[in-house]
Amino acid sequence: MTQVLVADDSATVRHMLRSWLEPEGYEVLEAADGVAALEQVRAVPGPLVVLLDYQMPGLTGFEVLRAALAEELGPPRRGYVIISSMQSDFPPEFNDQLRRLAIQMLPKPFEREPLLAVTAFVAARQAAALAVPALPGAADEA
Repeated sequence: MTQVLVADDSATVRHMLRSWLEPEGYEVLEAADGVAALEQVRAVPGPLVVLLDYQMPGLTGFEVLRAALAEELGPPRRGYVIISSMQSDFPPEFNDQLRRLAIQMLPKPFEREPLLAVTAFVAARQAAALAVPALPGAADEA
């Protein structure tokens, strides 16, 4: 079962996304601020899809993503989707990071079907990347 972390400071958004994701077979975790989101990203041992709001108290989505990547908690073990109504206000370095890592963005307000489609896409991309066997000698080069 794919685990999805819904990191958003709005209880209404978290409840709505849980009500959409659980019937589709996802195990939903929640975080109400950036600090809790980063703790969850660190705590989950297996693959995780993170629906990450950009503007949250504690740490922004950008700060959560930057800290997670610094701790090697990025793709493919973690698949991120940025959910936000303020895409035009993202700092250029954040936009560059999203493009470089092929991180999906879903503008708010969103509807059920696009949210489920993006979540399924990220989960499938993550599963495919994790299923690829390591190349012989790759561990020796690291």
